[in-house]
Amino acid sequence: MTEEEYVSRLMAFVREEILPADQAAGFTDTFPLMESGVLDSLRVALLLTHIRDELHVHVSPALMDTDHFKDVRTIARMLHELSAAGQKEARA
Repeated sequence: MTEEEYVSRLMAFVREEILPADQAAGFTDTFPLMESGVLDSLRVALLLTHIRDELHVHVSPALMDTDHFKDVRTIARMLHELSAAGQKEARA
């Protein structure tokens, strides 16, 4: 999956399942999820479940920080890098 495909899928999930309705108008792929308080511990758990079950990417606990979950674009970049690394490992 490309980074843009991850962005698209994450945007849809966050918009439908996580984002409060009053923040939907200003929601972009660089909307500050952590800084704005949209992602709290419960919503991070929901997002991680979606990433694991629907996008089939495992995110290590070491990557679960504000740098990697800053916004949808940052999360998508991380997922793309993780999936590319996983494909390389599978070929080895």
